[in-house]
Amino acid sequence: MGKLTVVGVRNAKPGRHTDGLGLYLLVKPTLTKSWVLRLQINKERCDLGLGSVTDLRARSVGICPHSFSC
Repeated sequence: MGKLTVVGVRNAKPGRHTDGLGLYLLVKPTLTKSWVLRLQINKERCDLGLGSVTDLRARSVGICPHSFSC
């Protein structure tokens, strides 16, 4: 399961924080937080924005990487 906790997300500093299986918490210098899913399709890496932390619950986003197969 995911490495990030609700408290960890709340206290995250600017940067990219992995939750495992390609799911990242992206924290901008303005402390805006969003979820990003990093995929590799046909040997090309792409980032899929899943929305802001305030719009999505960490628990519901945490299952997304298991739903994708590349």
